[in-house]
Formats: sequence, C-alpha cells, structure tokens
Amino acid sequence: MHYQEPLRRALAGVTETSVNAELSSGDLARATGNTVRTVRFYEEQGLLKPAVLSGGGHRRYTQEDLERLRLILDLRELGLSICDIRAFFDLRSGCDTVAEFAVRFREVLLRHLERAEARLDQLRRVRRELREALGNIQQSLPQSLAEACPCAVAAVTGPGGSARIVKLLAEAPTCCHHRDVPAEDEAGSEADGAGPSSTSRVAEGSLGRS
Repeated sequence: MHYQEPLRRALAGVTETSVNAELSSGDLARATGNTVRTVRFYEEQGLLKPAVLSGGGHRRYTQEDLERLRLILDLRELGLSICDIRAFFDLRSGCDTVAEFAVRFREVLLRHLERAEARLDQLRRVRRELREALGNIQQSLPQSLAEACPCAVAAVTGPGGSARIVKLLAEAPTCCHHRDVPAEDEAGSEADGAGPSSTSRVAEGSLGRS
C-alpha cells in the first residue's frame, strides 16, 4: 500500500517535532530578554507559531522557533515593520526554482543592507556626540560648579554635536536665570554687542570662583 508511506513519514515528522519542542513561552522570553507578552504578540502577528499546542493551551517551541524569534527581534531593531518582516519570511513564496529564489533573495537583502548601513551611521553619530558631551562635562567644568544651576553647564559648552545634547538637557525655560532676563532682552543685548547673556555671565562667574 504505497499511500501508507507518505502518511507514515508525516506522522514521524509530527512525533519528532513534538519531542524537540521542549521550550515554553517563558523560555523564549528569557532567552531573548523579552516578556511572554512579546512572544504572544509575534504569534498574533503570524510571525511565530508554536510547534506544539496542547488541548490545555500550553505552547511548546523548538530551538528553530527560538532562532526565528531572535531574527524577528533583530529585524525589528533594524527598523523593519511587521509587514516588512512578514514579507521577509515569505521570500520563498512563488519561487519555483533556485535561480528565482536567488534573485529575489539578493534584491531583498541588498535593500535591507542599505537600511542597516544608514542605521549604523546614525548610531555611530549619536554615540560620538554622547561621548563628546560626557567628555565636555568631565573635563571643562570645575568642581565648584557642582552646586551651580544646570544652565551653567549649557553656557560653557563649546560648539559641536555634544553642545546640542548638553544644551537640550541642561537648559530650562523656567530656570531662575531665564526668568531674570527675558529671551528677547538677551537676544537684543547680544545683538547690540552689550556682552554675553545672563546665563553666560552666571556660568563665567562660577568658573571665576573656582
């Protein structure tokens, strides 16, 4: 009975999968540093499927399922949407030959590599600014400024990307120094060459006392 052989192989595959499905949702969450809710979310989106689902609703996964989840998380970190990832895993659909698959595979991966390079450039730039900002604070400010208003930090920060980070984090419109001199008055005094703003004077005074 030749029809029995495919059935036997299918049953053997199901049995092997059941034996290898030793991981729970919690195991996947812990292995990837996420929560069980995250695992369930990707199931709901159709990106992840438990190898075994018992009648009681207990989900079991294989090591391959764990690797799939890790790839999903990596692609999300890269900035891909759920739809992009779904299309990524559906790459083989409609490909009847290796040649067709290879062409599609190359096109998709080149596109994602270009996106990855752009993301890396952005991350490197932000990392450089963060390091410069940290060095600015550690090297430029004397100990006497420890009790000064945070605006003093922004006032003595030099130009560059680090200045952007320090100024945005240290300055506050409600600060006492900003209340002393309205913004339009500060702008006018600097434009007329009357000297630095009140914030700058406070910072310089603090520096002079060191």
